[in-house]
Formats: sequence, C-alpha cells, structure tokens
Amino acid sequence: MKIWIISIISLVLYSFILPEISLAYDDNLSSEDITALRANAQKGDPEAQFNLAEAYLKGDGVRQSEREAARWYYKSAMQGYVEAQVAMGFAYRGGGGLPMDKVLSYMWFDLAAKNGDDRAFSLRNDVAWSMTESEIDEARRKSREWRPEFSRIHTTNSD
Repeated sequence: MKIWIISIISLVLYSFILPEISLAYDDNLSSEDITALRANAQKGDPEAQFNLAEAYLKGDGVRQSEREAARWYYKSAMQGYVEAQVAMGFAYRGGGGLPMDKVLSYMWFDLAAKNGDDRAFSLRNDVAWSMTESEIDEARRKSREWRPEFSRIHTTNSD
C-alpha cells in the first residue's frame, strides 16, 4: 500500500515538474514540443535555442531550414552554449546555412575547446590545416576578444 501511494505522489509531482524542465532534443518532436521550444528559445534559453536549431537542421516538427538552424545556433552560441559553438564551427566550415568562413569556423571551434568540448580541439586543428598563418592569427584574436551576450532570461516586468 505504501509503495502504491508513493508511486501516485511521485506521478503527481512529476506532472507539475516536467513541464518546467527544458525539453531535450529527442528526434521526434510534436507540434506541442516545437511550440514549447520556440517559446523558451524566444525568451532567451540557450538550450531551447540549440534544440530548436537541431529541429530546423533535421526538419523535425518544422520545415527543414539550414539558415533558420544557423540563426538559432548563433543565438545559443553567443550565450556560451558549447554545443551551439561547435555547431557554428561546422556551419562556417561549410556544414550549411552560412557561407564558408575558415576564420569564423576556427574561432567557434576554439571557443568550444576553451569551454571544455574535447572534440573541438581536433576540429579546430583540422580547419587550421587549410588556413594561412595570418588567418589563424585573426581567428585567435577574434576568439580572445569574444564575449558572451546573455539574454534577459526569465526577467519579469516589475509593473
């Protein structure tokens, strides 16, 4: 009897908590999932922005658009979201949605590497093989000068 009561209480609690947790990308998004992601992304949530970008890239629940994916990756990456920084490195490397730019590709991979993404070190070095010394210097300078732009996440009007 105690287990049954605990199970019911847990279920009730989860039903209130789960809607507040950011939706992790799961390759099978419903229109309700997209609506929730878009709402959170528009509020400035970098994880929601990244997941919405993934949906646009794959055409999951939305019409596929590399350009729209790049736009949402950028918003997320500018807030320091590491996975989005890696995605921006790929996008500028010629992975879609943006014109190829080795300097910006290197910069985004470098930022992701500095933020702890192990893959980004080798991705950055792969891009460097096709760059001139002056391009690498420019990319390093841009990486040093980059600063995150945090959105007004969860701010409320005091009126």
